[in-house]
Amino acid sequence: MKNKKLSFPTKILILDNILCKVFSVFTGIFLSAYFYKISEDYVFQLALYNVVGWIFATLGAVFLADMIKRKDKIWFYRIGIIIKTIFAFTILILGQDITNHVISLGVLYGLMTATNGFPFNMIESENITNGERIRYLGYGNALTGIVSIIAPLIIGRYITETSYTATAVPIIVITIMELLISFFLKSKNRTTKKLALKSFLKIFLKDKILWRLYAIEFLKGFNRNGVMSLVASLIVIRALSNDTAIGDWSSVFAALSTIAMLIFAKYYKKSHQTVVVSVFTLIILVSTILVLISPNFMSIVFYNIAYDVFLFVVDRIANANLFDYSNSGIYKNRYNTEYFTFRELFLNAGRILGYLILMLLALFGVVSAAINTMFIVVIISVIIMSGLIIRTKIK
Repeated sequence: MKNKKLSFPTKILILDNILCKVFSVFTGIFLSAYFYKISEDYVFQLALYNVVGWIFATLGAVFLADMIKRKDKIWFYRIGIIIKTIFAFTILILGQDITNHVISLGVLYGLMTATNGFPFNMIESENITNGERIRYLGYGNALTGIVSIIAPLIIGRYITETSYTATAVPIIVITIMELLISFFLKSKNRTTKKLALKSFLKIFLKDKILWRLYAIEFLKGFNRNGVMSLVASLIVIRALSNDTAIGDWSSVFAALSTIAMLIFAKYYKKSHQTVVVSVFTLIILVSTILVLISPNFMSIVFYNIAYDVFLFVVDRIANANLFDYSNSGIYKNRYNTEYFTFRELFLNAGRILGYLILMLLALFGVVSAAINTMFIVVIISVIIMSGLIIRTKIK
């Protein structure tokens, strides 16, 4: 009988994810709402910020990959947490002048991601066994989902009573807590061998499963892990009147996502992959069509439920496949860093392309037309991605 208790490293990783979630709530929909309030060119500026951010995240990951492979990944992860703190300080200091420093803020975000998120993926891969992957993703995302319910409520009201920039202060405290927790994490699979991207490329070109996994990552970057998250945030922001309302509805969507993750952790099996992905993708498609045909409050709510629940589950299934495959064969020890370096390249390429398209649409057209066009392009990518997930079977 399998041990149902999560290991200590797994619990620490979940705790770390919880703190990261608070930070992402602050820099996600509320940052978008802040730009919406203080700038007429908010769509273009948010898209530009993300394009710059993900370009530097990609360059940083490639530049640091060799050192991360041969050194202690934890220290690079801690550097990323420090940059997080600097990021929050920057928002606190700049205030409404933030719109004049979009590129600089994007560079800072990119460097933070390269030194924080990139090594964390490998630390996560090393410490989570395939046997507890689904429970880690399910229960971990359920707990971070609870934070996603509480955090928007608190942050939304705090911003309403004070200001967006004032919220940076408690966020700085959270990043310091994250830094302290990192001392309970350990990195494994350390080696003296240099990064071998050319050798890995030859292996990758012959591995059809890896081709599909990376194609899925590209499409994830293009949709849910990229521009789709901004589009989903913008339609909520435009439909609601203030930060409190934005926080309240964000909490409702997070609550539904949490319930979905608890069900996912308890009942999902890999044999369910085809049915779950097919049905959930159909629901996402229907919700998108409804928003395009009749963009009223109810259709927007339904779309966000589809985004936060059904597409989230599809995304978690893709993640489980990716990380399970990273623990197989030569990818587990010899090419683990290369595996995740290539993953960053494909994922971020999708992100950059998506935000670049939105930026160009916002530059040459009206905001509503830009967002509607992105709806169509993104849903096509979701359908293709789901088809690839169905075809990808990882034991």
